[in-house]
Amino acid sequence: MRHISKFACIVFGAAVLLTGCKGKDGDPGPAGAAGATGTQGPTGTSGQNLTGNLIGYVNPINENGTLLSKSGVTVSIDGANPAITATTDVDGKYTLANVRNGTYNLTYSRAGLATFRRFGLGHVGGDQPTYLGTLTITQVSTQTVTGFSAVPNTGAGTVMLTFTISSPTPPSAFRYALYASATSPAGPTNGILLFTGNVFPTTSGMNTLTFSTTVNRITFTNAGFASGTTVNLAAYGSTSLLFSYPDPSTGRFVYPALNTTASPTATIVVP
Repeated sequence: MRHISKFACIVFGAAVLLTGCKGKDGDPGPAGAAGATGTQGPTGTSGQNLTGNLIGYVNPINENGTLLSKSGVTVSIDGANPAITATTDVDGKYTLANVRNGTYNLTYSRAGLATFRRFGLGHVGGDQPTYLGTLTITQVSTQTVTGFSAVPNTGAGTVMLTFTISSPTPPSAFRYALYASATSPAGPTNGILLFTGNVFPTTSGMNTLTFSTTVNRITFTNAGFASGTTVNLAAYGSTSLLFSYPDPSTGRFVYPALNTTASPTATIVVP
């Protein structure tokens, strides 16, 4: 009996050794062919096209900054077909009603006022109106620069400017905007606005004033006109609030309240 047990132990140990040994894995077989592409699912529905109101206020002022009647300013959405317009009430409020969500350009206009434009105004639509804030617009300047000259002083690095400004009625101040350009006549479409200024009448009741002012070389160099550059200068009647808006089609700022009549051109070499 003891002999049989020893033999059984030997057989059992050999089985354990065989079970614990593992041969080398073979190389993987070739990959199967890719399955067919499934059909495209249906296109989802588009987002909801909401409509809603755009509201805002307009404060019109005259060229001296005095508040004018707020009613009667027309506000329109550019390119809308059919047209979408509104008119300000006595409080200056306007409402563009039931406008579909989107991005819009607006134009503000009234006889005697400078036309103002706003670009890229986003409108979500829905129950809450889009509030466009309060816009102040002014009359076009009635002042004209009838006389203008410029004399450089190279040694001092300055330019002496002399203006004669006329107004149909005595103004609270004579105002001007000075433009510089490499081409003539210098103006808002081709020039750079160097600076604006105002001079108060020396006596009451004046509607014409002649005065002089000095400009340093640094004013020209900051505008991109280096010393020795030939520059054309021209001045335009301005307003107490010289507002502007950027025109995305040209990349330039538009100053719609400037008087459109240019002064005589003065050509100088920057000292």
